Amino acid sequence: MIYFDNAATSRPKPECVYKAFEYYIREIGTSPGRGCYDLAIQASRMLYQTRKTVASFFGVDKPDKVVFTKNSTEAINFFFNGYLKKGDHVIISPFEHNAVLRPLHTQKEHGIIDYSVLPEDVLYEHKDNLIKYIKPNTALVVLTLASNLTGQVVFSKELAEIARNANIPVFVDASQGAGKKIINMSFDGVDYLAFTGHKDLLALPGVGGLISSRQLQIQPLIQGGTGIHGESYVNPQAFPDSYEAGTLNMPAIWSLKVSLDYICDNIDEIIQKEKRLVNLCITELEKNPSIVIYRPYLHRVSTFCFNIKDIPSSIVVEKLSKKRICVRGGIHCAIKAHETLGTVETGAVRVSMNYNNSEDEVEEFLNVIKEMT
Repeated sequence: MIYFDNAATSRPKPECVYKAFEYYIREIGTSPGRGCYDLAIQASRMLYQTRKTVASFFGVDKPDKVVFTKNSTEAINFFFNGYLKKGDHVIISPFEHNAVLRPLHTQKEHGIIDYSVLPEDVLYEHKDNLIKYIKPNTALVVLTLASNLTGQVVFSKELAEIARNANIPVFVDASQGAGKKIINMSFDGVDYLAFTGHKDLLALPGVGGLISSRQLQIQPLIQGGTGIHGESYVNPQAFPDSYEAGTLNMPAIWSLKVSLDYICDNIDEIIQKEKRLVNLCITELEKNPSIVIYRPYLHRVSTFCFNIKDIPSSIVVEKLSKKRICVRGGIHCAIKAHETLGTVETGAVRVSMNYNNSEDEVEEFLNVIKEMT
């Protein structure tokens, strides 16, 4: 089987990630903050170690600025629903995932906030025009790090600087591209960032988080047990504990610690191999006049999308699946991106590789595509 759907969930994981999961389940198997015996203390230490590693990886100075959730979607909803207030205005890119669009649009429909969508040229050609979209009530600029559809890198330090010079905080959805070390919150001027572990951070499903460059002053999304101040009727005002009510998914969290260490040790090799494979694939596909590749020349992560003229993306995906090649077609939970590309009716076929893929797999994929055209 050829797996080209790593933008959904990376597969396989590094061997050390599987071992980390097994170690936690077999040797620790307890919850942090829920006891003063040795195993519970060790669980708390492992939680802190992971928090420290995540903070360092994304360029923030203190581990307690990392709040763990089960994925980036939860982190995004938690932040938007707690941070935004009635009358606020938000600016988003045209490549945001539905995890960003839907909570914002729901608040808009309820008369709480309004939002504006930047045209694509502001992201790359006319960045200074961002200032034209800022209103007196603009509370946030939201940019995906990279498009989950085209793979193009959307966030830029220049856009963040323009926003922050206008005293507008910047929120980044780093679900795509987080594992490529292309963002540092302190250096790049990012105030808030959501991440998920199961994509290119190479961890297990079930862990994500919100990182804040400042202490959060918002209401928790979930009320419940936090492991501290059990006498309180509501979540205590303790950061980040008050935002992590309930039992944390420590096996997945510990797998994230190990996967980030693995990425840091192998980042150059990972990036170089993925770039080589994606460039090879795009270059060969471009030779076929029946194929349309979207945004092929922009700086990207190891993802791109295409269509074959006169063949629905669903049919292309089905034919590839019969050859045991795993890609994704359709709308990809990113309707605004498809509106931007003009592919709402057709959808698109997405190919997303990682360093585990090979040139032989790319060649086999290209041969199957050639047979279709």
